[in-house]
Amino acid sequence: METEQPLDNLKPEAAKNGLILGLITLVLGVISAYVLVKATSMWAIFLVPIGIGFLIPVILAVFLSLDLRKKIGGYWNLRQATSGIFIMFLASYIISTGGNFVFTKLIEPTMSSQIQSSVTNATASMMRGQGVDEATIEKKEAEMAEQFAKKESGTMIQTIQGHLIAVIIIFVVALLFGAIFKKSPPLFFTEDKEE
Repeated sequence: METEQPLDNLKPEAAKNGLILGLITLVLGVISAYVLVKATSMWAIFLVPIGIGFLIPVILAVFLSLDLRKKIGGYWNLRQATSGIFIMFLASYIISTGGNFVFTKLIEPTMSSQIQSSVTNATASMMRGQGVDEATIEKKEAEMAEQFAKKESGTMIQTIQGHLIAVIIIFVVALLFGAIFKKSPPLFFTEDKEE
């Protein structure tokens, strides 16, 4: 059943909410990067990205999805919910990815190597705490350095593939959110419709 609410403002409102989500996600990503650089334990390296980079944005996305539904009249079907939420998530992804690129290439070009060093040191420290011998630790450090180098030397094709895969994932998540947050208007039976 199609809703009767005017949905002319769905796309602009979704883009506005996406801008908000993208900016907050970008700021949280920058905070997470600085925390990771200073982290010395594996727990911090593991939990900080999950908390700051995943849980907070998901909670914020839930509130912004509900806000978007409210802004367009309180009712939308699955298609409308999915398209509005997809626009919001896509705008957020563009803002966050673009801002992250500017941050890592222009503002803090050494950030990824600092994070790599922090992760490597924390891993080695954890392994030493577990009594692992130095040869194994050095081997693990070499493996991690190789993985980081491979990640840094990605080609343009790999970058484009990564963005296309991200857009597909964004659509799937938007479809999931749309299914969760769709809300049909109540059915009112009038005398005309009964007979």
